[in-house]
Amino acid sequence: MSFEDSSASGADIEKTSASPPTYLGEDKPTTTLREDVAAYGLEKVFQRHGRIDLIPLPSNDPQDPYNWSSWIKHALLIQIAFHAMMGPFSAASVIPSFETFVEDFDITITQASSVPILFLGATPLLAAPISARIGRRPILLGSAILSAAVHLGGAYCHSYGTLMITRVFQAILLSPPQSLGADMVNEMFFQHEKGQKLGIWTLLTALGPPVAPLIMGPLVWNTGKWQWTFYLLAIINLVQFILYIFFAPETAGFVRPARGVPGVETATSEAPRQKTPWWKLYFSFKRTSSAPWSRVPYETVHPFVMVLRPTVLLPALAYAITFSYTNVLLTVEIPALLGRKYQLNPQQIGLQYVSSVIGATLGEVVAGTGSDWWMLWRTKRANGNREPEMRIPFGLPGFIIGAVGTLIFGIQLQNTAAGRWNVTPLLGVAIALFGLQIVTTVVYSYAIEATTRKRQHLVSPFVGFVRQIYAFTAPFYLTIPFEEWNFTKGAGLLTAFVGIVSFALLFVCQIFGRRWRQREAEKDGESEAVPESP
Repeated sequence: MSFEDSSASGADIEKTSASPPTYLGEDKPTTTLREDVAAYGLEKVFQRHGRIDLIPLPSNDPQDPYNWSSWIKHALLIQIAFHAMMGPFSAASVIPSFETFVEDFDITITQASSVPILFLGATPLLAAPISARIGRRPILLGSAILSAAVHLGGAYCHSYGTLMITRVFQAILLSPPQSLGADMVNEMFFQHEKGQKLGIWTLLTALGPPVAPLIMGPLVWNTGKWQWTFYLLAIINLVQFILYIFFAPETAGFVRPARGVPGVETATSEAPRQKTPWWKLYFSFKRTSSAPWSRVPYETVHPFVMVLRPTVLLPALAYAITFSYTNVLLTVEIPALLGRKYQLNPQQIGLQYVSSVIGATLGEVVAGTGSDWWMLWRTKRANGNREPEMRIPFGLPGFIIGAVGTLIFGIQLQNTAAGRWNVTPLLGVAIALFGLQIVTTVVYSYAIEATTRKRQHLVSPFVGFVRQIYAFTAPFYLTIPFEEWNFTKGAGLLTAFVGIVSFALLFVCQIFGRRWRQREAEKDGESEAVPESP
């Protein structure tokens, strides 16, 4: 691999001198006049990226993560997104074995399903400050190899207590990408790309719960042993570890020189740097921050200051409610409700999750690229002024779609005959997950964009924590409305929360978000939470 550096030719820049100015995010953008490129010393930026209207502006250093080649960035993005998926994937992988656990260990389905969810939300708060000091790469490598060992140990458990201990450690060790994913996206990709790239990360995270039983159901049914669930998880973690060694350069710790104003020497040039050998990006470890370790406890709880920021708290609550009453509900209740009514075996139960995968994937196709296009269109209409609240209207229909999908699931489960499989409840599952993915991408993108730069790193762990804590409590009461009333009324109650409460929480940000952002920016000493496009 090569990170070769080169300068833009005068001819290339000359071609763009008569071109009109462009807006953030255009597919084939051009630069401003040649004088602007030269005055700010942006020749190398233009050569690498074909544009200079980038937020933030990269340095001239080829080792700047913003300057890495596209395939390196995307290879790392896919790895971290897949790793983020492994947390909920591991937690949900035992779903086809629930009935076996109930018989072998004399427990309830709720006990079997809920414990790891809590740790998936809490542990990322600690991973973020540690990775800020030693880098992302050591955390990811350690997570992969230690998870492999613990998963392998889970296959040899003979009691409910030891199995839960291993599952707790599995959740702890697999949780770091839940918070590091958004940080790494910020460290590699520009502002106009974040909606799409965060969408890839959130998509795979959302696919963890449905993909796990889809794979593990046939595996457990054909092998006859739930232990094979943990064997496969250990193998996956080992493969991750190997891929990280060769395809995961460090993204944290790069010191990016600030650019000044035209006419100032430091504004038009940067001090020459000795080119770092490519292998040092992979095989050398060093401190990426000089922050003292004594501040780790403070930084672990620091994300909770987002409770005081409505532009983060309200979207996080809206997302947590929607996630719990679509993804968690339909993942946990498919074996308990649909599996029992239609008398499905573990393999057949696993196959029901195809609908979740299809719905979430189609939702991300719309949400990731669609929300970025939406922002481009709104920015053009606003004469180049980009504001985070412009993204919210794109996400609001997701709440309605998710609510409709959950309602269809309940109605069709109620109206179909017992003992005879029917596909119509699964159409509701696909629709619900489609809506959830739109909500997920828009909430993460908006919350990050609406936060000042000095606090953006706190958004992802806080949103993940709120989601997981709410999701942890959900399995304890989700079955009650279905058992006390019927499938239709139970789904109707949960639909009301998604379609009314969650919708209203995000809609409030549409009305008051700008005012809140300005107040928060003043407190943090920044003029704007998100700068306008150059």
